[in-house]
Amino acid sequence: MKNRLYGLFVFFIAVLFAAPVFATNGMRMIGFGPVQRSMGGTSVGVSLDAASVLSNPAGMSELGGRIDFGASYFMPTVEYNATGAAPGVVNQNGATIESDRGASPIPAFGLIIPINDQLKFGLGAYGVAGMGVDYAMNLYSNVTYSSYSQMRFAPGVAYKVNDMVSIGAVANLMYATMEFNAGNPPTALPAQYPQQAHMGASSFGYGATLGVKVTPVDILTIGAAYETKSYFQDFEFNTAVGKDKLEFNQPSSATIGVGFTLVPGLILAFDLQWIRWSETNGKDNPEFTANGSGALPWNLNWEDQYVYKFGIQYTITPMFIVRAGYNYGKMPLDSDRAFENMAFPAIAEHHYTAGVGIKFSEKFTLNIGGMYSPEATLSGSNAAGQYITAYETKMSQYSIDVGISYVF
Repeated sequence: MKNRLYGLFVFFIAVLFAAPVFATNGMRMIGFGPVQRSMGGTSVGVSLDAASVLSNPAGMSELGGRIDFGASYFMPTVEYNATGAAPGVVNQNGATIESDRGASPIPAFGLIIPINDQLKFGLGAYGVAGMGVDYAMNLYSNVTYSSYSQMRFAPGVAYKVNDMVSIGAVANLMYATMEFNAGNPPTALPAQYPQQAHMGASSFGYGATLGVKVTPVDILTIGAAYETKSYFQDFEFNTAVGKDKLEFNQPSSATIGVGFTLVPGLILAFDLQWIRWSETNGKDNPEFTANGSGALPWNLNWEDQYVYKFGIQYTITPMFIVRAGYNYGKMPLDSDRAFENMAFPAIAEHHYTAGVGIKFSEKFTLNIGGMYSPEATLSGSNAAGQYITAYETKMSQYSIDVGISYVF
């Protein structure tokens, strides 16, 4: 059994390194694994599976020994139309062009091991963030390609202080990859901005997540979690004319959550998350150094984001569980950053989720879920800085999530 579990773990880690991830709140997944995602991402006030290692490590204290494997098939549909202010710049006829990026596999692995009655050890390995598009032609009369993906290993512990209070902490050890290419623009663009392909860069990062869980009465649980800013090495791109560097860190966030068990078998959950995008993706960020390529500077100009998460779980029979959820976060983008918003269209806002859990025994549970994010639209212009007189970009998303839980 141990050899089989080890083999599965190695397989999931290999897929994590290979998978291009496209995420939903800004560039983050709304939740980790099929259980959290089917409940709208709620996970700080309630603890339902080993993915609590990432979202609120204090929640591990409420769970026994377990392993949770999961995988998501994530499919975004992204498109844009735009017109330009000079010959050869963007698409002159305003036709809609769809990204060829395609679907992404997103694996998830969580493990909790009880050390004693008060202390739990946990480990998480999850795809947590990403974004990207693949437009074949017409934005600056050439290919527009972008890809960012991030995976996270999170070892940590939870300690049960007493029957009411638990605390937890994990180290966030991360690996990310980045590529982007706007092609070579026509002569209508300023000569000081000759674009070069920026391909194949990677970076390691670190951070931490701290959590607390309080159970004042049996029917109520309250949780809070703080994730520090994630610090990454500079992404280094070897271009045809020099080496460019990009400082692409990930923002801090804070979440509070509550869970209610009003009647046996019924759990209601609500989380409120604040993501501080402005500290890493704000004005004139992320920081970019063009050492010879003369590439366009980055200016995402994202604002901070509040994300509202609702979830419900009901155990119909000892064998069958149903879940549903809703997640909303107003897009953090600046509509005036026309090129950036087409190359990195993090515009999804509403997410509707549902799922089931099927217990085959006291030890094994099959979890199945799905997410749908209806089409979101962003429009604007940037004629003076990017020669784009008008643009509109759209995105919708869906995912299918499957996982197996083993309790020991």
